[in-house]
Order: sequence, then structure tokens, then C-alpha cells
Amino acid sequence: MPIARHFVIDVLTAWGMDSMLDDAALVVTELVTNAFRHTWTSSVRVVVRRMPSDAVRIIVIDKHPELWPALQPAGPLEGGGRGLALVDAVTRVWGCTRLPRAKYVWANLEVPKEAKRGPSSSCAAQCSALTCSATAAEDPAR
Repeated sequence: MPIARHFVIDVLTAWGMDSMLDDAALVVTELVTNAFRHTWTSSVRVVVRRMPSDAVRIIVIDKHPELWPALQPAGPLEGGGRGLALVDAVTRVWGCTRLPRAKYVWANLEVPKEAKRGPSSSCAAQCSALTCSATAAEDPAR
């Protein structure tokens, strides 16, 4: 997940949204980890988009639309199962969009007031994407 985390941090830093870095890094880490662990996919695509609603959307795309993410309760002594609960706690809203051959799991982070002017209105300034692949070194659960 380091590649995806660094990508999101680099994009938000370029957009002057340093106050969002911790939450954004947490969100992309959890969404990418879920995609790799629960779909056994070999790669995902990560997209960061500035939304017109004063939000930044982080999107993780995998090619397993039949496997749907679900918020699950985790017991106090369980070592996992809290990823989507963390995403739910730090985002405005999150969800999943199913397409015929892929699914988008997305989460919106609210843009702080000091950053609302944001990047220029060009598409290149508002949307960046990266494809990253899982390896055993990146995901110790494999």
C-alpha cells in the first residue's frame, strides 16, 4: 500500500491540502488493503478527484464487482475487521459503485475551509490516477 499512500499524499500536497493527509492516507490504505485481501486481485487503480461539493473523493477500483464491501462489527480482541469502520469514522460518506466488469469503492473527505479554493478548474488539476500492484512485501497477509 505504500505506493497508493504516497500517491494520494503527493496529490493532496500539490493541491495545498496538507491538513487532510493523515485521514486520506488512512482511507486509501484501508480501501486498497480490503481490495487485495477480500478479492485476491493482483492490482487496483487508485483515483483522487476534487469534487464540486467541497470534497476530495478517493476511489479504489478492482475487477471483482461480485464481491461487495460491508461494514462489519469487530470484537475488542480481534486483530482485524475495523478497516471500513475507520473509513466511516473519518469520511463524510463512502460507498461502492458496481459496473459490469469492475467496482469502485469510494470515500469522500471534506475539504477544510482553508483549502476550499483548491486547485485550478482544469481537469488535470482536479483528477489524478495511478495503477498499483500488490506484492507479498506490500501486503503481509498474503
